[in-house]
Amino acid sequence: MTAEEHDQATVTDKAILGLGCEPFVGIREQFDTLRGVAENLEKAVDDRALRRIRHIESQLADFSATVTMIGQVKAGKTALINVLAGQPGLLPSDVNPWTSVVTTLHINKPAPRNSKAEFRFFDRGEWERLMTGGGRLGEMAKRAGAADEVREIERQITEVRRKTQERLGKNFELLLGQRHNYDRFDTKLIERYVCLGDPDDPEVQNNKQGRFADLTRSADLYLELPDYPMALSLQDTPGVNDPFLMREQITLREVRNTELCVVVLSANQALNTVDLALIRLLSTLDKRQVIIFVNRIDELDKPSTQVAEIRNSLMTTLTRHGVSGAADIVFGSAKWAEAAIAGDLDSIPDASKESLFDWASVAGIMDDDDADTYAWKLSGMPALMTAIGERVADGAAFRTLQKARKQLKNIVAQSHASVIAGSVQLDGEASTRMSLGDVQSSFSNITRSLQADLEGETQVILGELRSRMKTANETFVNDTVAAMIKHVEAYGAEGQWECDPMRLRMQLRAAYLTFSRATRALSQTVLARASKEISAVYRDLIGEAAADLRLEAPMAPAVPPPVAIGKTIVVDLQSSWWKRWMKLRRGAAAFADDYRAIIAAETAAIVKEIEEQQVSAVNEALRLTLSDFLEDHREALTEIARAGAVDADGLREAIGSQDSGEKSAILDAAMAMLDGAQPSTKLAATR
Repeated sequence: MTAEEHDQATVTDKAILGLGCEPFVGIREQFDTLRGVAENLEKAVDDRALRRIRHIESQLADFSATVTMIGQVKAGKTALINVLAGQPGLLPSDVNPWTSVVTTLHINKPAPRNSKAEFRFFDRGEWERLMTGGGRLGEMAKRAGAADEVREIERQITEVRRKTQERLGKNFELLLGQRHNYDRFDTKLIERYVCLGDPDDPEVQNNKQGRFADLTRSADLYLELPDYPMALSLQDTPGVNDPFLMREQITLREVRNTELCVVVLSANQALNTVDLALIRLLSTLDKRQVIIFVNRIDELDKPSTQVAEIRNSLMTTLTRHGVSGAADIVFGSAKWAEAAIAGDLDSIPDASKESLFDWASVAGIMDDDDADTYAWKLSGMPALMTAIGERVADGAAFRTLQKARKQLKNIVAQSHASVIAGSVQLDGEASTRMSLGDVQSSFSNITRSLQADLEGETQVILGELRSRMKTANETFVNDTVAAMIKHVEAYGAEGQWECDPMRLRMQLRAAYLTFSRATRALSQTVLARASKEISAVYRDLIGEAAADLRLEAPMAPAVPPPVAIGKTIVVDLQSSWWKRWMKLRRGAAAFADDYRAIIAAETAAIVKEIEEQQVSAVNEALRLTLSDFLEDHREALTEIARAGAVDADGLREAIGSQDSGEKSAILDAAMAMLDGAQPSTKLAATR
């Protein structure tokens, strides 16, 4: 079915897609207000400031809320994304477990290079890491001496590689690292890249289903849906229980870079024992980043009573595993939503209809709409969109608006400084109080001092993080080795014993959160000091006329969640080789030494990943934020000082010929608007 055919098949007015989108309307209004201020400012600034304003306007225009769907296999993540996009059945929902493709539907977002679909392939290095030695699972099995498991993993990997190369032939090497772009897409095209299917099925072969799936790294599709007030990106991730941990690696990478996760669970198995990988992932996230959507309540006999039972069970499970409860848990049914959006409620099976009526009796939703709209509300889609919108308003949108507001206020301050300098008369002498050399010298001193302090403090914070993580590792290993030895001495290697590494993860997370708080505090201190000291240079340069000039400290970079802590490690694998591994050890001391080495290697890998992929990225982002802020004001101060070396008339000519009174009026109006344009959010006071 083509995208156009999907539109034709959706007979119900898609206005129901807009239900629950009120928070997005508020976000759009705030963005529009700030863009209006920026456009008006263009009339009163020089060329340098104009370029910065245009960049800010571009960032505001390009803002898109990214929502990443994670969860159980077969819980309905893809079906949920399809109905939220108004096109049931668009993305294939029966993806073969070999597939490891991140698929993103970009709604109301401009498509790059005018393409509606873009598929990217793994590069050679990524492919080799996935296909060599069974990936991370193979590495862990080798480290534990599980020879049989290693051979089986490598056999399966070899089979995947053989079939992929056989299917693609000489194109296999050419595709690595490349991308395919299309000006339109349909379900068959998507299946070719993200759904492997059955390679022995002649129909699958004829349709070329899954032809490129093994090599596809990501798929990006672009849709226009006017009923959504703003751009929204819905990201469908692989599950977290792939045989080779390919899915886990890719999903963790996406979660680390996302703003908001919707965890999709099935009402029939909400966080059962097979979901330990998902619980581990949730334990690394702040609850403000998480919404839980319990799907498939249409399969419950009595949702009126079972939903409350599932909610309580879910909260108990999360609490037992050390995961704080998410603020939003939404119950619903993608199946009901599909029928509602297609205007085909008669297609709902009788048992599901009974569940729908039963849920309606307690859902607290007024029955004052047409049947399709009422069913859509009962499906949970409006409640989910409201929860998403509120989280976006509190998170990504808040930070984007706040950053732009601060940047615009600094542009106003700089422009005011230029107007002041151009208006001052000093008996025909230079109208600034500092020479260009003095300004440059002062600025260099400030820069060196700030950068030195920043570097020193970040090293102290990093050292504390390493120390805390090392202590957590050693404590876990010592306690676990002691417990295992005690068990083996009492019951022998045949006894049933499992190691629970959740305690280690919670300790590592606590260490990381301490690092996060210290980094945020350092960011705020250094950036506030930078704005204060540079403000002083403006006043020294221009004089008393700039006494009220104040600069805004730039937004501190966000600290991403420590998702590396959630990845599978060897002690998570309670498989048959574990007992064989124990039997090979002779004596408690030999066991303890080997076990200690394995766990130390696993936890060291986590710490290394956190340092290399997260800590270093945060510190680099902070250095870049400071550097950009300093460079911008260095340019502004240099221009004023250079222009001030001439007489007042020459200064006015250098800064701009527009009447200073007119400029000041525009700048004053802009500042008043910016002071009153604080992003509205429930959580603003806590940030």
